[in-house]
Amino acid sequence: MLSSAVATRSKGVKMNFCVCSFGAPGVSGASPLRIPGAARFRGKSSHPRYRRVVQKNLPSQRSPDFRAPRDTPYGCRPVPSVEGLSQARTALQKRGGKPVEKKVDKPLAQDPREMYALTEEVLLSLMPPMVHSPNLLSWYRGNPMPPKELRTRYLAFINEVLMGFTVQDYTATGGSLPTPDSIAAVQSEGRGLDYYFVSSFLQYIGQKDLATKDIHMINIKKAADMRFPQEWYPMTRQFKRTWHLHVGPTNSGKTYNALKRLEEAADGIYAGPLRLLAHEIFERMNAKGIPCNLVTGDDRRIVSEAAAISSSTVEMVDLNRQVEVAVLDEIQMIGDEDRGWAWTQALLGVRAKEVHMCGEERTVDLIKNLAASVGDKCIVHNYKRLGPLEVMKNSFGGDLTKIQKGDCVVTFSRKSIFAMKKEIERVTGLRCAVIYGSLPPETRSLQARHFNDPESGYDVLVASDAVGMGLNLSIKRMIFETTIKWNGSEYEAISVPHAKQIAGRAGRYRVAVSKHNSRADETVVPLPPAPSVGLVTTLDEVDYQSLKYAMSVTPKPIPTAGILPTSSQIEEFASLFPPNKELSFILKEMDEAMRTAKLFHICRVEEQIKTARLLEGIPGLRIIERLQFCMAPIGRDLKVQEAVRSMAACVGSNKDGSFLKIPNVDLEVLDIDNPKTMPVLQRLESLHKTILAWLWLSWRFPATFAPRDTVQELKGICEEKIDIALSNVRFERGKKPAYERISLGAPMDAEESAEGTDVEGSPTSDSDEDGFEGTVLPHLGDNLVDSERLNQVTASN
Repeated sequence: MLSSAVATRSKGVKMNFCVCSFGAPGVSGASPLRIPGAARFRGKSSHPRYRRVVQKNLPSQRSPDFRAPRDTPYGCRPVPSVEGLSQARTALQKRGGKPVEKKVDKPLAQDPREMYALTEEVLLSLMPPMVHSPNLLSWYRGNPMPPKELRTRYLAFINEVLMGFTVQDYTATGGSLPTPDSIAAVQSEGRGLDYYFVSSFLQYIGQKDLATKDIHMINIKKAADMRFPQEWYPMTRQFKRTWHLHVGPTNSGKTYNALKRLEEAADGIYAGPLRLLAHEIFERMNAKGIPCNLVTGDDRRIVSEAAAISSSTVEMVDLNRQVEVAVLDEIQMIGDEDRGWAWTQALLGVRAKEVHMCGEERTVDLIKNLAASVGDKCIVHNYKRLGPLEVMKNSFGGDLTKIQKGDCVVTFSRKSIFAMKKEIERVTGLRCAVIYGSLPPETRSLQARHFNDPESGYDVLVASDAVGMGLNLSIKRMIFETTIKWNGSEYEAISVPHAKQIAGRAGRYRVAVSKHNSRADETVVPLPPAPSVGLVTTLDEVDYQSLKYAMSVTPKPIPTAGILPTSSQIEEFASLFPPNKELSFILKEMDEAMRTAKLFHICRVEEQIKTARLLEGIPGLRIIERLQFCMAPIGRDLKVQEAVRSMAACVGSNKDGSFLKIPNVDLEVLDIDNPKTMPVLQRLESLHKTILAWLWLSWRFPATFAPRDTVQELKGICEEKIDIALSNVRFERGKKPAYERISLGAPMDAEESAEGTDVEGSPTSDSDEDGFEGTVLPHLGDNLVDSERLNQVTASN
């Protein structure tokens, strides 16, 4: 088999193989494999390029396009600086506003034709001679198998090895059949292919015992084989489904049409990327008289046990329930390098007669291929934007007096948000609402209602890219304060899809305003005429060309869908190591060993490895419980990490984990009546994240973490305090060039950037985004109560 990485990386090489016929095994002189064009592969082992490429390893099958560069070791984060931002802006100007392609590990040069030619040459050179050959005794000496049968078996061995180069997926026979990966690795290590092929052949015919190390490596590869995720859902594969893919730009009505079908269904499921979206659909379905239950990682709201509709985050989709309609929102996130596995799991596993997906047009080819891989029918529905979206002729030139009521100013750090808020209010007299990723979903929803309500007194919205998804906002003009963003390791221009998603919020239809946010809006009722053309521009000229470029090009198609192993697969892999091996080591080894087919990529698990390391040294935790904690929405906040470690200790020792007994939880911040400063706001946000983590764990370990009512009350109080702080916090906007407009020109610290740099389109634990449900244990739903642990807790208490 050719690895998918080779197929995609070997530019200019077309693999147009067609297996026509095989020579009959055992027939003297029969050709081992008949492949049209195979002769072109022969005789190239002396090619000058071959001598260079064989010194390098064959690329792995995991798609490198979705692997973040590992420039820094775990636990070490580069610190963003004003100088770095200045350099990024200068480079962006020189490129004419064009973003740099995402950095990936450098692909290894490897021509599959040359590797095929070398393999065929060596295999044929080792061919057992004819029975009448004078060299017969030297080759067969000591081999109990009759010469004719041995030659027949060897011809079959050649066929199977060479067949591996011509198909997308293959299954090794007994783990001993050489693969393109292993052949290239042996050659690059200089171990010699002759010995390797002879040894593999003897193992193939059962005449050589494998060493313990070899058996261990075979088991490792088997346990890390992720090539066929379609087979992980046997119940779903038992009936045919119809896929409806609704694609179009922002504000095109695609979600409205999908949800209308859900309303008409006898039963169904809505799954969105954010808790905010799940709450919104839950509220609006019930407001229309359609009973709907809510299921998110940290919350369950059961309106009725007989409710036919449920709204959930995509990680929490019930794969055991059979329904008529399932709606998967923002399907383009199936290609996300962190959370894409959740959309793949829901799409391949949900047991619905109709699966409706809403998202961007760049998903069409991938979704069609996935549908074909499982034998389901796929129907594509295309939509056009209902109101025009245009880039303004000029930037604002740094003039804040040009900001008007109904505008939204986008920037990418929390300090910049508050500095911009204060400066706009000072210069224009307009009042600003604020939205960013670290805010609780309820607070974001409240700020959105303030901005949408013409009678609320709020005129302008200052936000991070959290506005790109999950909120209904009546924005007239979208103004980018910057198009440069800190990605955790360096400054870079925001991607084309990201810029388009944010810009698409301009010109949105006016949404209904309700104190309780329960009145139906554009997602579930017919849309009124657009009030105006959506306009987009930048605050400074330095970013204008970048925005124009992003709005003028078509984003590249999404090539692969994300996957991650199931909990049972991780446990099986862990069983191959000593019982005392740390989970962080096991996850890292599995991350390196996993392989998949060309339609999929392995999602990142670096943050979960960090969480596993956080739990090291805590006694009494079993691997499944450690995996549960690795799933939890912890993020980078050190206070939250410390609290979660204390919670893990409660589980390991079967102690009472009620929230008020968790040490070092900053409940004192709730005693501050009128929070006014950024440090207090940060303390409130940390406390809110700690509360969410506790609530999330309380649904997995109900015997340890109870009662829930008290914590829900604390959560509400905390959200009220955060809302007050948002009205009070002020930052000065420095009178410096655009790239230095950060809190009087001071460099940003890493924590501020991590908390304020929000990619709502791809929430991860890095940015503590709303909707993060974890990325290690797919297929682990609500059946999380461990009866053994429950009995232990009951006995100890």
